[in-house]
Amino acid sequence: MPEIPGVTWVEDLEPYIERKLFTVNTGHATAAWFGYAAGIEKISDALADPSVSAKVADALADTKSLIVAKHGVDDAVQSAYVSKILKRFANPFLPDTTLRVGRGPLRKLSRHDRFISPASQLAERGMSCDGLLAAIGAGLQFDTSEDPEAVELQRLLGELSPEDAVAQITGLEPEHPLYPAVLEVFAARQA
Repeated sequence: MPEIPGVTWVEDLEPYIERKLFTVNTGHATAAWFGYAAGIEKISDALADPSVSAKVADALADTKSLIVAKHGVDDAVQSAYVSKILKRFANPFLPDTTLRVGRGPLRKLSRHDRFISPASQLAERGMSCDGLLAAIGAGLQFDTSEDPEAVELQRLLGELSPEDAVAQITGLEPEHPLYPAVLEVFAARQA
């Protein structure tokens, strides 16, 4: 392999793909959903809000523990990666909005995407995923007529039982160890 500054050659891309998805994508959507709920327009302003910032940190603490446990990434290395990503999100010169980043909640809450996948893997390992569960709850609150998926999500939550909504939106089966906690989040949203 040629030497290219800044490039790390690896045999297995899965750890790096999951690291990016469960850190960058999970963190971005978490900031968007909590920021949008707080009436904050820009992602950078959402990260400047201590309440939103704490919730993003909680979700990324969950995904960090998964990345470290599953892929053997050094805790300090993953912590540095999380810090780097949060610094990027907090850049006030980036025009990202909570509305734009929050779009597509059905895809983002699906079985193999940025929330249910890491939460399910943590549950399978008997590890905590409370930060991710809070973010899932925030995603269920994402309600804007400007996003067809958000409109559809709210329609499903209004028409389906919590059990049917969990099945259709997340793809989780009742036997899965994450199911009871997610069902509780859905039931609280639909109450």
